[in-house]
Amino acid sequence: MTEFPGSPAIGRYDVRSGMARALLPICAAIMALHVVSVAVLSLVRPGHGVLVEVMALLNAAQERSLASWWTSTLLAACCLAAVAAARLADGGSVTGSVTGSVTGRAGRSWLVLAVVFALLSLDEVVSLHERGAKFTAAVVDNGSLLGRLGWTIPAAAVLVLSLLVLVPAFRAIPARPRVVILAGLATSIAGALGMEVVNVLLTRAGARYLWRHLAMAVEETAEMVGVVIVLLGVLTAVRVRWAERQLTVNYDAGR
Repeated sequence: MTEFPGSPAIGRYDVRSGMARALLPICAAIMALHVVSVAVLSLVRPGHGVLVEVMALLNAAQERSLASWWTSTLLAACCLAAVAAARLADGGSVTGSVTGSVTGRAGRSWLVLAVVFALLSLDEVVSLHERGAKFTAAVVDNGSLLGRLGWTIPAAAVLVLSLLVLVPAFRAIPARPRVVILAGLATSIAGALGMEVVNVLLTRAGARYLWRHLAMAVEETAEMVGVVIVLLGVLTAVRVRWAERQLTVNYDAGR
């Protein structure tokens, strides 16, 4: 790795903190709009029309909402960052074709993560997990607790099976980004699966809508924040420096 003595540098931590300062407020704004939409629908109770459509777009509980599109965009950014890390891990550049150039173990592992992030991004757009809920309803009594858990059952099964691919992939990437990425995934998964289970239990217990809405808001917030952490974790593997008016990007393989 080339060093540039005496030159100003954009270190990996500066890049991550700048990204966090830019992305987390957007997440907060989206959730604030969600709260506004729920309040408006509760107070006005419009039957149909433009207002209903706009509030549905802002409501994070709805599929294909602003929150789901934002999460999908963040996951797509994770995918692109992982592809760049794959290129850099094999001594290439962030430009050019990936096919045929990523041959090392670390590079292949980053590509595996890139594929996972791409599939998760696709799921946010086309609601694959909702189709999983229909599958659960077809094989389990819809009125039972398992039936109400819906998409969380096939999602948990897919998660367990994914470990067969993800564990070897994570072992091949540097420890620092691995820890951050795992922390982000744990946050997002705990929000998606954990709070969904809490919501189902609250519904079965006859809890007020306010408490169920709170659980759902925590779920969506945890998902978005978790994906931001994942993105920052991927960027931890990339060292960015500025010297002589030239931006240099290198792979940080430090463990």
